[in-house]
Amino acid sequence: MTSLWEASAVRPQGYAKALEGDRFADMLVVGGGMAGVLCAYLLSEAGCRCALVEGGQMGAGVTANTTAKVTAQHDLVYDRLIKKRGADAARLYFEANQAAVAGLRQLADDVPCDFEEKTAYVYATGSTAGIERELAAYEQLGIPHHVLPSAPVPVANRGALGMERQAQFNPLKLLFGLLGLMPHVDVYEHAFVTDVSGNTARTDRGSITADHIVFATHYPLVNVPGLYFMKEHQERSYAVALEGAPLVDGMFIGDAGGFSFRTYGEYLLVGGGGHRTGQGPKPTEGYAKIRAFAAEAYSGAQERYAWATQDCMSLDHVPYIGVHRRSRPSQYVATGFSKWGMTGALVAARAIADLVLRGRSPVEALFSPQRSMLTPSLFSNAGVSAANLVKPGRRCSHLGCCLERNDVEGSWDCPCHGSRFAADGSVLEGPAKRPIAPEQR
Repeated sequence: MTSLWEASAVRPQGYAKALEGDRFADMLVVGGGMAGVLCAYLLSEAGCRCALVEGGQMGAGVTANTTAKVTAQHDLVYDRLIKKRGADAARLYFEANQAAVAGLRQLADDVPCDFEEKTAYVYATGSTAGIERELAAYEQLGIPHHVLPSAPVPVANRGALGMERQAQFNPLKLLFGLLGLMPHVDVYEHAFVTDVSGNTARTDRGSITADHIVFATHYPLVNVPGLYFMKEHQERSYAVALEGAPLVDGMFIGDAGGFSFRTYGEYLLVGGGGHRTGQGPKPTEGYAKIRAFAAEAYSGAQERYAWATQDCMSLDHVPYIGVHRRSRPSQYVATGFSKWGMTGALVAARAIADLVLRGRSPVEALFSPQRSMLTPSLFSNAGVSAANLVKPGRRCSHLGCCLERNDVEGSWDCPCHGSRFAADGSVLEGPAKRPIAPEQR
């Protein structure tokens, strides 16, 4: 399905070229979503000779299907961070993400992208204990906030915690605009990277060798060295744009998987219904959940757009940003944004630019991909993988897990690592790089 962003942003012409033969660059950025484009933009601004390569079209993946909230309020992250990594780490996480909000606001001054300042709210769908702990974390960290006794959304709730000076925008308008501001970046589309050997990335159209390589491919292109197949799993989530529904003042998300709300012009965007990739959607999940809610809450509204996205979830809900693995110090990764990829993309771009240009970053330790993996999520991921490695059925071309049929989207999805395949066997989502046999009818 077509997202609202794809329908409302005009793709420019002439920004990309075909990769033919072998090329060389200072920097190679693999992945043409928000993180990859921002990386290329910042590095080229610093004088690096950059190549930006994308297997499909720029911005046509996760960036085209986000809800595009620009916020440092990532659900109830700050209470968790203080408990697990201390107040200093939690404060640094806020400062890095709030600086990304400010940075995107500055970019929007040069690239019109319908950037609007809003307050972001997380509302309590049941017990208020989580919101109360998060409020205490805000107070400890000095995060500007206010509290609403009841969130103005048609969901039973027990109040909301607001983070001030956040924003929303049209992500494709920004991404397409940035492509026009990078005349010295060689942009290649429809060049799917299938192998990386040393500092050379190979495609079926040629290769690119660079002093440094950034993997900004959502799920890392190289994921077995580095153990990324153990460090994250993927989740599907869904959104619809309604016309004729009452608009909300602010951006709202429910704790414990509640519905998400934001506006775009005359549209109300409602998100939710998420599940682990390869485990659904059940009849009560996905589009069906949102549509059943919208039919009751907004009986006079009309659905104009509907789309789904896929998010990489890190073990501790903090992204992996930095050196890909110790044995390859000239390779970098940006992944695991855990549904907050708009600010995460600029945090990653700035951190990687610092590592490349100065050899260090102030957020290097916080987001290090080499940090401890010992979390409950690790054992959950391992259990899912073990069960699906021995389960009979169609096999994923990544590591051989059993695929599940997704009847709603007509795909075959991997519950282990999130690869998805169309009925004809082609790859819809990585980490798989090779197709599977076509569906038998």
